[in-house]
Amino acid sequence: MNPRYGTEGHRIDVDVNAFTLSWAPRSVVMHYDGISIKPNFNGPSGKDIVIGREKGNEILQRLQVNIRPELFPKPGAFDGKKNLYAFRAFNFTSERFEVPWDKEQIQGRKPKTVTVQIVLVRRVDISLLRRVLSGNEQGNPNSIGPGTDVASSLNMLQAFLLAAPKIANGNLHKGKSVYVQWHKGYQQSSDQKKIDDRMRPLRLVDGFNQSARLTMGRIIVNINLSVGVILQEMPLEALCATFLHCNNLRQLIQLCSASGGEFDKLRHFLRDVKVSIRIPGKPSNSKGRRAIRNLIRDVGSHSFDRNGVPATIQEYFLSTHGVRIPPQSIGVVIGNHEIFPISACVVPEQLYKSKLDPDHVREVLSFVPKNPRERLQRIKAGWQNLEYDNSEFLKGADITVQPNALTISGRILPAPQILYKGTAAGPYKLTLTKPGTWDVMKKTFWSAARLSFVLVLNLTGRRHNDEMTSFMDHLFRNLSDRGIAVPKTSLIIDDSGADPSSLIRREAERHEARPAGLLVFAFLPESAAELYANVKRAGDIQLGVPTQCIRWSSKLIQNVRNNRVDQYLNNLALKINARCGGVNHVPSSIAMNYLAEVPTMVIGADVSHPSPGSTAPSFASLVSSRDQQCSKYSAQMKIQPSRQEIIESLDNMMIKAIKIFRSDSDDSKNPKYRLRRIFFFRDGVSEGEFETVRERELNALKRLLVNLYGQDRPKITFIVVGKRHHFRFFPKSGGDADASGNCPSGFVVDQGIEHPVYSDFYLQSQPGLKGTSIPAHYTVIEDENLGGNGDHLQSLAYALCHTYQRCTRSVKLPAPVYYADLVCQRAKFHFQPRFANQLDGFSDAATDDTPESLSQDFRNLHQNLDKTMHFM
Repeated sequence: MNPRYGTEGHRIDVDVNAFTLSWAPRSVVMHYDGISIKPNFNGPSGKDIVIGREKGNEILQRLQVNIRPELFPKPGAFDGKKNLYAFRAFNFTSERFEVPWDKEQIQGRKPKTVTVQIVLVRRVDISLLRRVLSGNEQGNPNSIGPGTDVASSLNMLQAFLLAAPKIANGNLHKGKSVYVQWHKGYQQSSDQKKIDDRMRPLRLVDGFNQSARLTMGRIIVNINLSVGVILQEMPLEALCATFLHCNNLRQLIQLCSASGGEFDKLRHFLRDVKVSIRIPGKPSNSKGRRAIRNLIRDVGSHSFDRNGVPATIQEYFLSTHGVRIPPQSIGVVIGNHEIFPISACVVPEQLYKSKLDPDHVREVLSFVPKNPRERLQRIKAGWQNLEYDNSEFLKGADITVQPNALTISGRILPAPQILYKGTAAGPYKLTLTKPGTWDVMKKTFWSAARLSFVLVLNLTGRRHNDEMTSFMDHLFRNLSDRGIAVPKTSLIIDDSGADPSSLIRREAERHEARPAGLLVFAFLPESAAELYANVKRAGDIQLGVPTQCIRWSSKLIQNVRNNRVDQYLNNLALKINARCGGVNHVPSSIAMNYLAEVPTMVIGADVSHPSPGSTAPSFASLVSSRDQQCSKYSAQMKIQPSRQEIIESLDNMMIKAIKIFRSDSDDSKNPKYRLRRIFFFRDGVSEGEFETVRERELNALKRLLVNLYGQDRPKITFIVVGKRHHFRFFPKSGGDADASGNCPSGFVVDQGIEHPVYSDFYLQSQPGLKGTSIPAHYTVIEDENLGGNGDHLQSLAYALCHTYQRCTRSVKLPAPVYYADLVCQRAKFHFQPRFANQLDGFSDAATDDTPESLSQDFRNLHQNLDKTMHFM
């Protein structure tokens, strides 16, 4: 049997949100490449028109069905980029067409056209997919890479799946997802109707993400449920009034003219919303759909140069269009300089893409299925909306998709024991009766942090009170119960928090507290994101001391009064101990014993990218273990070019990681401490980037290790861990599910939906909470340590999910992967405040700072914290 398949554990059957796709035994696909759609007109101010996927699809569809149907025996499916696929050859090999821009000619307006060029580049025999599906290309990624017939065939299948639902009336789409306004065969619940009322003017709808995937023995369609947030068609005035809960236009104007925050709230809500301009007596879509860039008050009073003469917008609209703009009316800025009153704007139906406020986020969480079975039911109910049975594209290609979800088998891996500090006779061993969860009550940490002094700062802006003093007393008792001694503490120091760095330095000197063993507590107001960042910047970057912030909320104060803070204090103690050099617990299993046999380093690495539209830089993080139990990690972060996925500074980061690993044991004098094995878990890499990562990260790492160690270098196991896939598992039997209806912690799948080329598996290591648990997807790029043995790799990954020190649960990713993500989240602490505020959206910044100036301002972690888990 192939060693990639494991056998360990108790086997159970599950449904998976995947459906079998079949096609005619002998099928040839016509691939038309180099599709170009070029407008024969310019946009505002002479700018080139950029055609989006939706408009491109619409133009190609009109050309094939309405304008020149005699040349297209069966319409081809367009992928929205530059590829058109057809199962019957068109009546030409290369042709250029002139296509009207608008669906219908607008009276009184000069027709606009686009030039469409279509060229046949090759015929692809998709029966070649059978060789891949049979497993004959295992370990040969070149067989499916970009430009291969396999890649073209898969892209074709994807285009044909999406073609029909994309053009169906009432559907919106983005990428591989189709959003439906209503379900054929699905009745909206009363709860969902209430959510609609609370979301206005937004509305939540079900989305269906469809992805054709190659697996061993078959092609499947992975269909997952998502949530679409849409704006329905309405006048922009009505949208603004609904959003701000106004009854009429006068109330809207009054609210936005006032000095409160309602205008800014509306500005944020409308940014990038697309509008059409509708002026009385003018064509309704004379300006098309264009995004709002800004909002302005009293639009009528704004002046501009009209043929060399100053004029206000009020005067222009009155003289040109006969439209009077009421005083203090709101206006929108479109593009760089065009301004219109909101009364001249209509919002077409569209997906809302901006960040939701907390209230709306809560409604989204209420809208998603409450448990796995409900999710699967809604996927099945939405089946008809995907038009598989009615699609002319699929019928013409002899493609069918089975309506029943696949049933596959998986296994529940045995959970490791959890060890705490015990007695001279040995450690305290905890056998998990409920897989994936335990508690720390009445237990002593595996190794307790050593504190020399605790500095307590009250930065809430109010004088400290009895509740704050009581909270600290309870916390110190809790730390003592866990084994952490607190020898000296300051009194609670009240301060405004204007300069945390100077405050910490001054008070530490006053109390003669040295950085080694110093811990800073900081009580913060309930809402204080900037102050939190300033405290972390002071500790992490400027002073090199660990900091623990506490949000002093009204709820926490009430819980202190009622003596109901035990769980909160336990969670706080976990973070404090790990942050200050201790280890809370260690898992014990055959896999963990294997890691401890010889010097082994476990690594987690990640790259985080800025928000869409931002030109801010990306950040690469690397965390590396430095102890026998693989429970203590050091962390590094580097800045790199925006949206670059490959870790640019990997060599330098690895050299430092090895230096820290060696620092506790001189392997030049004692060979038994020489690093022998590296397990590298890489987060955030898509399948299309696997081979790039292999060449530019894995192979680069091998070359570095040869330089450092010679040919007897440490062996490497390199695994990509993915969490943005769409597979979900649904237990067939209620007896196999946990209390949440999900598969139990430790559920692993390596057959049924496995990749036919790469060795991979899906592991649901976390116990279920609300909704449907998301398994992690592990793809083994190379394994020099375990020879690709599925049982060993799966058990190792599962054990590492129990080493996460911030909670008493098994988490859904190996701890070092989680830690790498936490390090990336702290990127803004490495900049001055004025730069840090831009990282969430550099393109929206109010300064003239450039990505280059941001890079120059980046500061590394203080060297005092190099060997600490400061990110906890």
